[in-house]
Amino acid sequence: MGKSLNGKELGRGITQRPDGRYMGRAQVEGKSIVLYDWKLKNLKKNLAIAIDEVKRDNLSKNGIGKYITLNEWFEEWYSKYKAPILKNGGSPSYKRKFVNYYGVRIGTKPLIDIRQIHVQTAIADMIECGRSSKSIREATGIFQSCVEAAIANGLMTINPVLGVVIPKCETVERRVLSVEEQEIFLEYLKSQNHWYQEMCQFLLLTGLRVGEASALRWDDIDFVHKFIYVKRSLTYEYINGAKTLKITTPKTENSVRKVPFFGETQAVLERQHEKINSRRQEKKNVWRQPEEFGDLVFLTSLGSPVGRHNLESILRSITKQINEMFRVEAQYTGEVPRHIEGIHPHALRHTFATRCFEKGMSPRTVQEIMGHANYNTTVSYTHVLDDIKQKEAMRVGNFLENKIEQSPAIDYESLIGIM
Repeated sequence: MGKSLNGKELGRGITQRPDGRYMGRAQVEGKSIVLYDWKLKNLKKNLAIAIDEVKRDNLSKNGIGKYITLNEWFEEWYSKYKAPILKNGGSPSYKRKFVNYYGVRIGTKPLIDIRQIHVQTAIADMIECGRSSKSIREATGIFQSCVEAAIANGLMTINPVLGVVIPKCETVERRVLSVEEQEIFLEYLKSQNHWYQEMCQFLLLTGLRVGEASALRWDDIDFVHKFIYVKRSLTYEYINGAKTLKITTPKTENSVRKVPFFGETQAVLERQHEKINSRRQEKKNVWRQPEEFGDLVFLTSLGSPVGRHNLESILRSITKQINEMFRVEAQYTGEVPRHIEGIHPHALRHTFATRCFEKGMSPRTVQEIMGHANYNTTVSYTHVLDDIKQKEAMRVGNFLENKIEQSPAIDYESLIGIM
């Protein structure tokens, strides 16, 4: 252990010369390294870099890792280390997260050439492209595990992920349809006799995830006792680069559950059953319903399973059409056009949970119905919509005067719409 001129320990291989300069020595795989610097911090940093360079050079000369790119190693690591311990051999979204965040940016680089600056530059590009902090952290966690395995196998010498800076996770407001938006949305579906009308109503009435509803079979529904048994989920999987639909068990143990009928659930399902049977007869020559998926409740207009991306596209189109309707309406009224924010499939699930709390349902009951593994996920829904907040504030009145306004209590029934 080297020492400074005043006797302070400096670290292995580092000493201070009589002229005040610091000297660092290292012997790495037969090669001597000697560096000098007036600043101890700089010397330690440069010595570590020099040691790493020698190790990288030796790896390259020996052919170990020289031609292995990050993407190639990720596939190897995923198949050997990750897929065996993941449910059903791995999640396609897990792989996509890495590929879409790091694979497309630095995936073609040889492992031994990847530095921290490359990772940090990739992160900066993700932020510029609008990726959320949460998703960047998730992708970086996958990358970290992949790199650690590469180091353990002698393909890299240091972890380039260590020390990278990722912005703090921003709070993202859940998209919840207000009561007015929900009424507009449902009325539009009804007026257009939209093919996905019943599916959207069902999601608002049950809170199922899109994949769970898409994998639902008729024999999962107990019309006598009025329960829906959630046992499966429809997901995407990439096989040889091709996107394929696959039915798996739900995401967590809590996701396997039974959901009671709310409101018009039975009527909605009966209409859906009649509609599917009618369309099957009408399109029998081009009906695409795959036998291996069973008798699914919700299908496209030609009999295919409804993937999440299908519904995302449909909801974008519906939102666009509603806003166009508002624009035309404003041309006649002379008022500012009304506007409805974008609706995505999971927003229907968020809306269901919010309606449950507006109706006074207990968090534990909502947790069971939603299939949340974490109780905190459920209670985070206990925010209420602005119209509820305002009416409650009016009812409570002025705290300073200790008076309560005599406005009527909120009529929740009139706010809930279809529930």
